[in-house]
Formats: sequence, C-alpha cells, structure tokens
Amino acid sequence: MKRRFPKSEMRGLCAVVVILLVTALCVVWWQGTAERDVVPAMSDAERSALVDFESQMAADTAAGPSWASSEPSSRGELFAFNPNTADASTLRRLGLSDRQISNLMKYRAAGGRWRSADDFSRLYGLSAAEFERLRPYVVIAPLDGEAVSRTGRGEAAPRTDRQRDYVKVEKLPAGTKVNLATADTTLLKRIPGIGSWYARKICRYRESLGGFVSLAQLAEVEGLPEGLAEWFEPIRQPQVRQLDINHATFSQLVRHPYLSYEQVKAVFDYRRQYGTLKSMDELQTTGLFTAADVARLRPYVVFR
Repeated sequence: MKRRFPKSEMRGLCAVVVILLVTALCVVWWQGTAERDVVPAMSDAERSALVDFESQMAADTAAGPSWASSEPSSRGELFAFNPNTADASTLRRLGLSDRQISNLMKYRAAGGRWRSADDFSRLYGLSAAEFERLRPYVVIAPLDGEAVSRTGRGEAAPRTDRQRDYVKVEKLPAGTKVNLATADTTLLKRIPGIGSWYARKICRYRESLGGFVSLAQLAEVEGLPEGLAEWFEPIRQPQVRQLDINHATFSQLVRHPYLSYEQVKAVFDYRRQYGTLKSMDELQTTGLFTAADVARLRPYVVFR
C-alpha cells in the first residue's frame, strides 16, 4: 500500500524546492555579475580601437604578413611616437611584435596609460633591450588638465628641436676612458651601448653602494651589455661613503646591496650581546659572513 503524504507536507516540500531553485539562480546571476564587474570599463572609442586592431591582425595574419611572428623585427624604424595614441600600423613600423601590439592595445582599451617614457618599460612582453632601443623616441603628451612635469609624471612632449638634440647623442670616440666613480648620466649616455635607462641604473647602484671601488662592480648592475668595462679607467683613489656599523640604524644597513636582512640582524644581535664590533674579522664569528662577503664589504664600513 502506497503511503500518501498529507497536503500540508506536500506544500512544504514544494516550497523548499522552489526556494532552492531561486537560491541557485541568484548565485549564478551574482557570479556572472561579479565577473563582469572586474572587467575595466572602456569607452566606445577604446572598444572600437581594440576591435579594429584585432580584426586587422587576423586579416594580416591570414595574408601572411611579415610581422606575423611573435618576435620583434630587427629592421624596425626609429622615430618619435606616443604609445598612448599610436595605431597598430605605427607600432609595426617600430618593430613591435603582434603579441606586444596586442598587449599594448588591450592595456589602453582597459583604461591604462603611460605617464612617462620610462613608464613604457612596463609593457608586458617588452624586453629591456627593446625598451632601450625605443626609449629615446617615446614622447608622452599630457592629458587635458594634467599638470606638466619633467620628473617622470605627466611628462610633456618635448619641442622638436629638443627632441632632435635628445635623440642624436654624440657618442665618445673609441679609446676614450671615463671615470666610473664620478661620471654622471649625461656622460654615461655618450658611451656606445649605454642609453638613459642604463645610465640611471649605473648611477643608482653607485649611490646605493656609497661609491664604486673597482671596475669589477660594473658587472653587478643587472642587464648591462657586455664589454662596457673597456670604456672606464681603473679606479685608483675611490671616494666612498662609509657606514658606521656600530651606530647605523637597521634600515641604513639593510639598504646596502652587500648586506642581507639576516646579516644585519646578526650584526645587531652581536652588538646587543657583546657590545661594539672592533674589526671585520668579528663579523665572520656570527657565522653569516663568508670571507668573500667581508672582503667586498670592507671599504664601506667603519668601526667607531
């Protein structure tokens, strides 16, 4: 004999099923809305530019264009351009690959904007060497109402005569020797193979060290082209900024390129237990300094 449920129970069961269905539909709807919310809004013009580019890229690829490779062209032209406004054709002429152009267009369509020439190095897929090749030709014009700055934010487009002077940097003749300990970015940019990007990296690293004491330290600057050491004269009388290892703060010591967080902590532990350090040899007793660590750090510390 089949059991028959009371009408009240059947109504309750139906109500539960309806509630579960409504809840499931709400969850699906909410997830779809959340996914749409994380996509940056783009204007009609930006969306149109992205669609036009992707359509053109598909058509050109089908026709077998010379730029279909994901590798950048080594025969790209060099001329002034604004990455915030340049179209796909202009970017191809510069030698950018289809992947790099796609990344650039999508970044712009999502509301992204480069605010300085150096900011362009953040383009996904652009190598340091490619950026260094294009950097002198990047011209950023300020947006309407944006303050003009010559320090990297809201960088104004230079005048034509200034742009010409900037691009045509007179390089040093072969055999010239430069003082690595004192050369500024203007002089460093005149060395073949060094542009604004590398010149600033060298100067920043020299400042963080407290000064160069050897040409061998040039190799510690990440990404520099090989063979640059031949342009520099030996450093015979180095002038360095020394750290008082017994009185310097933790943050002052840990910022030095030759000191790790663990090593600075060991120095402070030693000072707390035994008082002031009197020589470099005592650093090795902490167990965190090798002989090589002590040797390269020696010119930069003083014991008082």
